[in-house]
Amino acid sequence: MADYHISKDAAGWKVTKAGGQKASASASTKAEAQDIAKKLAISSGGGEVREYASRDGSVHKRGQIIDSDTHGKPDPKGNG
Repeated sequence: MADYHISKDAAGWKVTKAGGQKASASASTKAEAQDIAKKLAISSGGGEVREYASRDGSVHKRGQIIDSDTHGKPDPKGNG
């Protein structure tokens, strides 16, 4: 099982395995990165996909988790 993180840098959207230094994949859009991360999490036996804010906004600070979903395993909170 592995968790994946989605974040944006100057080159575009990247998907990084939790604890990893290099991106596992990259994408030109956030939707593509979300799809890739979901597939990677499922293929690893299930995991969390977390999305991070790419810039400071009125609600979120850069680097703050803005979304987290469980894929390929039971939701630890029992939500589905």
